[in-house]
Amino acid sequence: MKLLELELKAFGPFSGQRLDLAGGNPGLHVVFGPNEAGKSSALRALHALLYGIPGQTTDAFLHPYEALRIGGRLCHSDG
Repeated sequence: MKLLELELKAFGPFSGQRLDLAGGNPGLHVVFGPNEAGKSSALRALHALLYGIPGQTTDAFLHPYEALRIGGRLCHSDG
């Protein structure tokens, strides 16, 4: 399974942001940025996308818990 896209509709410091990982060469994608850019929040969003948003999340500071939204596009190994 490959992650092609992570959509941070309302999560942590993000509102309507999209991380496109489908383009370029297949393999390892490195996400980098300055401190407080949201890298760890994006990683928690990926975890929440796959396993659900925990009831006691620290990512409900900009958007209320009920409004947290994450989207994603995955590709199974068979295409």
